[in-house]
Amino acid sequence: MDLPSQIHSFIVKRIYNFTFLVKALLFALFVSLNSAYAQETTSYNLTNESNAGLLKRAELLIDTDVITSIELSKSLLSQAQSADDTLLSAKLHNLLGRANKKNNNINASLEHFLQSSVYYSKLNDSRNQIKASINYINILLEEKRYDELTTRIETLLPTTLVYGDDFFIAQVLLTEGDSFYEQKKYNNANAQYTSALKYLVDEDELIQRQLGETYKKLAQSYKRLKNREQTAHFYTKALEVYSNLGDLKLMARTLNTLAEANRYLDNLVLALDYSTRALEIHKDIDDPVGFAKALLGAGIIYRHINLYEKSLEHINEAYLYYKKVNNMLGIAKTSNQMGLVYTRLRQFDQAEFFYQITIDLPKGMVEEKTLASALREMAVINLESGDLASAMQYAKKAYITYKNKNLTSYISTTARIIGNIYRAQGNNNKAIEYYKESLSFAREAGGKLYEIKSLTALAGILIGIDTNEAISLLKRSLALSTEIDDKLHMLYAYREIRIAEKLRGRIEESLRYAEEEIALTDIIQNERNEDKLALEKAHLHSHKMEIELETLREKEKRHKLELEKKNNQIEIAAQARVISELELSKNKYASIALAFLLAACLAIVLLVYRSFIASKKRNEELDYLAARDPLTNCYNRRILFEVMNRDFMDLPQIEEYCILMVDIDHFKSVNDTYGHSIGDTVLCGVAELLQANIRKSDSVARFGGEEFCIILPNTTQEQAIRIAEAIRIKVEKATFEDIPVTCSFGVTSIKFKARTPSELIEQADLALYEAKSLGRNQVALWDASLEEFKLYRSE
Repeated sequence: MDLPSQIHSFIVKRIYNFTFLVKALLFALFVSLNSAYAQETTSYNLTNESNAGLLKRAELLIDTDVITSIELSKSLLSQAQSADDTLLSAKLHNLLGRANKKNNNINASLEHFLQSSVYYSKLNDSRNQIKASINYINILLEEKRYDELTTRIETLLPTTLVYGDDFFIAQVLLTEGDSFYEQKKYNNANAQYTSALKYLVDEDELIQRQLGETYKKLAQSYKRLKNREQTAHFYTKALEVYSNLGDLKLMARTLNTLAEANRYLDNLVLALDYSTRALEIHKDIDDPVGFAKALLGAGIIYRHINLYEKSLEHINEAYLYYKKVNNMLGIAKTSNQMGLVYTRLRQFDQAEFFYQITIDLPKGMVEEKTLASALREMAVINLESGDLASAMQYAKKAYITYKNKNLTSYISTTARIIGNIYRAQGNNNKAIEYYKESLSFAREAGGKLYEIKSLTALAGILIGIDTNEAISLLKRSLALSTEIDDKLHMLYAYREIRIAEKLRGRIEESLRYAEEEIALTDIIQNERNEDKLALEKAHLHSHKMEIELETLREKEKRHKLELEKKNNQIEIAAQARVISELELSKNKYASIALAFLLAACLAIVLLVYRSFIASKKRNEELDYLAARDPLTNCYNRRILFEVMNRDFMDLPQIEEYCILMVDIDHFKSVNDTYGHSIGDTVLCGVAELLQANIRKSDSVARFGGEEFCIILPNTTQEQAIRIAEAIRIKVEKATFEDIPVTCSFGVTSIKFKARTPSELIEQADLALYEAKSLGRNQVALWDASLEEFKLYRSE
């Protein structure tokens, strides 16, 4: 290349590189300016986003990013307070109360709920003031701040009574009742629970569920008071409520507790009946924990009626379940119960084996009381077998556990067992020491039977040592035994007093007590015969129930066989008809008469066919009309539930499933202002818009009035919110007969654990009401915090 060419090439390259450099610089400048503009625009959009929108964003963030929700809410609260916006401040304090509770910042949560209540009070919004206050007292209950809770309720209850909302009044009373219950003030708790019953009279399902729970609380409280009759009474009331609701799980569990209550009342036949019913229901529902408890309860009842084989069968089935799920507490309870059965059977090796299972469980994984019971029973077994050293070791361990837990009645029993061991060792001084301690704790516990046993044990060792004191103790035992009608201990007292009086040389007194002893022996023998008869009746009842259940199962089998037989007969008849038709077709006659007959038949068939086609068309039209709302052409409510019930048949396989509840805002005003004809036009227009903006797989149904329901299968909650928001904007931009309207949307998802279509619709309906309460023309997602006030929504 010559020199001019080289110079030209050099200049071109330099010019090209310089041009490229300039272009690169200009592009970088453009990107920077565009980024700055985008940031400025974003900042402007955030700044200008409505407070209602930011509030909604903060609410949605509670479940996904609670820290951001709190920060955003605090920022909004500062602006609201600066603008003296009382309503927004009230809502934000309530939101911050919920968010801080979720974030386990209890004191902050309490403060915000309190401030929310104050702001709502300024607005004369009693409903939301009471709601915030109930949230406040529920946290106090969870935190066991009982004194403060009582003070708050004294202030809140009059306000609630003036407002006159039965549900709120019941909630406040029940919270106070729960407070007393947790403090073991059971009589006070019962007073509050009973007062709450007066306000739980509505037939609504949720009110009835609360009524059932209140009856259960009363039953449990009376159980703690050892008032067995009232316990059984209120469990029976709870069972009635759950039966009316058709809630099989709650029915089965309540039947089990009712069986236990009747077992304590010695109504063994009735207890067995309840227990059997509970087990039958459990076989048809998915409640393995409840089923295991029912099996254990049934096993205990069978032990009480001396059907030890069936008792072991039921308890062992429960034991295997608890072992499968590694439930240490359940393993311990069932092992102890099997130990008791084998103790009754005098099979002490087997009994020790099961008690040892409880004892060998990991420390801290079993209730100390349950462990101590196993140790105590091992002590009794070893005492009877003569292994006094082992008996003492087990008894002392149980004794220390009971003392640490301050279980006075159990301390009394174990101290008496230790006294028996010392007495068997010949150490009467130590035996007397522990018998006296047993008596002291029995009196502290207030149980007459424990006191009787301690008195007789102490008196028995004092005869011959301090006979006068022994007789005094025995007479006290006799008085208490007579008071509670415990004839066996009365008999023991008579016998021991007779021996003691003879030892003192008072023969006449000894003879008098001997006569009392003989008379009482006859009475006890008669009662034993009656008890034996009652047990036999229980055995017969158990056998009868087994026969009845087996009979029902056989009937069901026969019914199935009969259905199969009928189906087979129908199939044979159909085959015979086909064969007959084939034979006729093979044996056609060529006569004119047959030809005319055939023609006539064909004509009839044609007429019937045409009639069938016309009828089918009419039926299709009728089916279409029956499935549609005549005004809006949407599906009607019946079809909505048919579709959802069909979908819920495969509930375990459903991964994503959402519904929207849509309500036209202020629709009553449209009707009132423009008339019902225009109102119908608006309804049809909105319905058409909804149907035009869903997918082929989705469905729109008119739920009632101006309310619609949209089914969104295979849709996540985020997608459902986007769909709802898109439709909301389109409705907002549209006009119908030159009338603008807006819609509020409630969204929920199957992920929120709804188990029936009604529960899912109810969640969406709660979210819809939340959207309306936030100012309408919004999309709201269901949240668990809406549950407790679901009955008291306002437009």
